[in-house]
Amino acid sequence: MSKVKTAVILAAGMGSRLQDITNDMLPKGLININGKSLVERSIEKLRSLGIEKIYIVTGHLHGVYDEFAKEKNYIITKRNRKYKATGSMTSLAILEDELKEDFLLLESDLIYEVYGLIKTINYEKDDCVLLSGKTNSGDECYVEVRENNLYKISKNKEEIKNVYGELVGISKISLELYKEMLKQYKNFSNKIYDHKDSYFLKEENNKAKKYDYESAIFDAAKNRKVGYLRIDNLVWGEVDDKNHLERIKSIIIPKLEKSMEEKIG
Repeated sequence: MSKVKTAVILAAGMGSRLQDITNDMLPKGLININGKSLVERSIEKLRSLGIEKIYIVTGHLHGVYDEFAKEKNYIITKRNRKYKATGSMTSLAILEDELKEDFLLLESDLIYEVYGLIKTINYEKDDCVLLSGKTNSGDECYVEVRENNLYKISKNKEEIKNVYGELVGISKISLELYKEMLKQYKNFSNKIYDHKDSYFLKEENNKAKKYDYESAIFDAAKNRKVGYLRIDNLVWGEVDDKNHLERIKSIIIPKLEKSMEEKIG
């Protein structure tokens, strides 16, 4: 279906807002919903679309993912040992010597209809950051577009002049964009920023600085055009806390099942 044959799933986070459910025994990407975990659902979709190799970048409870991947020769786990002190771009950067071609990038806590993945893979431009319309899901990442390019992202809607869409957490990353993201990441690592000067930036004890992949994409967009695609009625959700989980169970799963029934019927 596409020349993209590799995917990366970022799964290093602690999922601290879900500890009442995981009991700190299970990464949030492996939370079971209706008999199947979030990551399993993503992997099934990826494999059905021709993805041959899947990297899972782990951190918190890394051994659980290692066990999950043990007998799956198409999954490679890589550990971000500094996951507590770093952001998701550090997790992506540890694959610098591994990634030599375009790839799909996904967050581990997503559930979504395969349609969004298909459109992202087959988008006409080399890069594609998938956006959705308004979700009212809570904890949204709002995106602003200017001059046909990604301009700004924030979880604070007041910081976005014109909301174009919401970040889903699925992207097609060209090798050229990845190199620019790595450049932005390395530049960031050599500087100390105030948290208001960069997207999603946090600083802990003035030592451990966090820089996420979203920041790298939007910082890269200052130097090059980055493709994006909005699907207004995309069925999707993320699981960051108990409210998200309830939304998935009560709203998203029924919609996904209905969509599947309609396609089969």
